[in-house]
Amino acid sequence: MKKRDVFVIGGGAGGYSAAPRVNMLGGNVTLVEKDKLGGICMNWGCIPMQFLLRNAMLVQILKEVKEDGINVGGVDVDYSRLITAKNKIVESTDHHILDTLKANNVEIVRGHGRLISPHRVEVELDDGSREVFSAQKVILATGSVPKKLSIRGAEGGITVKEALHLTSAPKRAVIIGGGVIGLELATFWASLGCAVSVVELMPRVIPDEDHEIASFIEQALSQRGVQIYTEAEVERIEDGNGVKAVTISKKGEKHKLEAEIVVFAIGQSPYFDGLGLEDIGIKIREGRIQTNNRMETNIEGIYGAGDATGEMMLANVATVQGSVAAENAMGRDSTVDYRVVPRGIRTMPEIGVVGITEQEAKEKELKVKISKYPFAKNPKALMLREGSGFIKVLADPASGEVLGVHIVGPQATELIHEAALAMQMRGTVQDIEATIHSHPCLHEAMQRVAKQFFFS
Repeated sequence: MKKRDVFVIGGGAGGYSAAPRVNMLGGNVTLVEKDKLGGICMNWGCIPMQFLLRNAMLVQILKEVKEDGINVGGVDVDYSRLITAKNKIVESTDHHILDTLKANNVEIVRGHGRLISPHRVEVELDDGSREVFSAQKVILATGSVPKKLSIRGAEGGITVKEALHLTSAPKRAVIIGGGVIGLELATFWASLGCAVSVVELMPRVIPDEDHEIASFIEQALSQRGVQIYTEAEVERIEDGNGVKAVTISKKGEKHKLEAEIVVFAIGQSPYFDGLGLEDIGIKIREGRIQTNNRMETNIEGIYGAGDATGEMMLANVATVQGSVAAENAMGRDSTVDYRVVPRGIRTMPEIGVVGITEQEAKEKELKVKISKYPFAKNPKALMLREGSGFIKVLADPASGEVLGVHIVGPQATELIHEAALAMQMRGTVQDIEATIHSHPCLHEAMQRVAKQFFFS
């Protein structure tokens, strides 16, 4: 039986950040993964999706430059080659993770790990054999799996994971779920000429985000030809003659949507099936592994990280959680601070968010002052022909401390990090306004919205 200081179950963002950190702190570590290293984000989520959306943006740009006198002829997209290129990008990042793990002396085991006691892990290897490891500490970073609705005909739908491997673009598609993943996929396919319908149960798309941002992007997608049905419930999926019919109910009215492809994009469920957690007494609450801000479970010596904990299912969060879990497993005293977590949605235009929304401020009875600035007044945005959208800042009316920033517009997923840094340092709108920004640049819009704060 092999002995380890730390054993990591899962090679996604939480696991592949935890294992090297253990080595850096002087521990020996083994990581077990039954599928691909890198997890969802690297293989079936944000990395491949962002690559595809980047190319969709290029298609859009090539169509628009005709207005500037640049004639490039018709734009022809070889979808199969695009997917092949996407796969090469994914393979490259997978190799980078593997190289990083090897460089940090992480033993990688291919198979399915299961806890047989708080300090013992049994691994069923890919060849069918079994091996038992003893470990002083264990980190559970087992990720999540796509959700599907329990409706009639659900087997006729696929997940986003499968959608990203299609070798031809559908002419008509129905996407069930108007969250981040659903809107990004809708943006990609619509940009290539696909007729896309999005069905969302809540009153608006991306329901957890600022309502003003959600309304703006819903309108923007509609203008691109995406049909959006909010407050709509999917009743059944029927398959006949190569065409799928999706029956939805919206405020009592029935609608039947036809498509080649039906995609479930309703989120992820923490995954820990077959891990033996209940057998050793690890607490599961609301379908997720319960941890504190040190990433400790209720069992001493066992930690959680990433989607399995159900705490903000984002790769950037999982990476921090994995590092914190590793540090505490090696005797340090580290915690995760969820106060400043930037997140991006790569629609067209993009969305970048950090901090509280206007709705959250009202619910928590926080006094905030709001400042907004349109990209239509930003010279760089106009040069890019992306003058739609705006920046919205929420700050403390007395101190000016920035509490939340919401951006919909060009390169919003990059711009948001200026706001995140300001918030991390508990900076104020005065700090942003007083910082000299380059000209012309998109970041000037951040300076302008800060300046606007004093006049709104």
